[in-house]
Amino acid sequence: MKILKDPVWQFIGVVVAVIALIATVIIYLIDRPVRRLQVQILSNSPLISVNTDISSQIQILYKDKPVQTLSLILLRFENVGNEPITEADYSEPIRILLSPKSEVGEVTIQETRPAGIDLDPRVITANQIEIAKVLLNPGDQAVIKVLALNNDGTLDVEARIAGISNVEILSALEGSAEGNDSASTKNLIAMLSLGSILVALIAGFIWNSTRVIEWRKSYLGLDPARHYYTLAQETVLSKDKYTGNISNTINYLGKAFSWDRSYVQRAQKDPLFSHLQEYENFRAIIDKYKQNESESNNPP
Repeated sequence: MKILKDPVWQFIGVVVAVIALIATVIIYLIDRPVRRLQVQILSNSPLISVNTDISSQIQILYKDKPVQTLSLILLRFENVGNEPITEADYSEPIRILLSPKSEVGEVTIQETRPAGIDLDPRVITANQIEIAKVLLNPGDQAVIKVLALNNDGTLDVEARIAGISNVEILSALEGSAEGNDSASTKNLIAMLSLGSILVALIAGFIWNSTRVIEWRKSYLGLDPARHYYTLAQETVLSKDKYTGNISNTINYLGKAFSWDRSYVQRAQKDPLFSHLQEYENFRAIIDKYKQNESESNNPP
């Protein structure tokens, strides 16, 4: 279990813990219960309109009733959340409102997915339509067709549903951008996750930089070289066949030398390591770090 005492592995453990915490938060944000009702305006334009300059000369009738404009409105209702909207969740039913001077000529359900969603749209006043309180599971959608008389383009949707602060209303063009809202959110979360990992890696490099190591020694008492040197001493004194292995001792000394070359001379004078002089691997790391130290002390 000595590896758990290694400062590098302790730091890696902290980084992994931070990343795991961030991942947990991200997963929660993706999977948290969300109720969203979206209405996409597929069409809201006049099929027929009479220019005011010639309105006295032309008359348009809809079911024997004269009109200035006849508009086609197509609305797609969809549960874009991850929670069902039940009948009990409605405090007020969904209502479609047109301009005050307009009149609903006809309202029908064009299609539903899955089939059989009975929204039962009904005209409750001349310019208002009410939709029945029905179960909408995540992904359920229905398209309602409205023929509006003399509407000036005004269109609003109101509802009071538990867990939904407002009904999202999108035009067809906006919908092409907003329809990827979930994917955009996931892409943003992925970018944040990648950024977190990069920050953690950069923090790792900074943590192991020379200046930070000196600061760690002074203020935190964390000295990787001393840690590895102590482990090397313990392997020599250990009676365990594995932990007392010569290669482990030399490996720990090599790590200590890589952090602080002053430990090379200390190891050469340490009686605990006198028996290592005959090993080629030990002489190799001594020569390596003594050479690096002389090169750093004698710049060209």
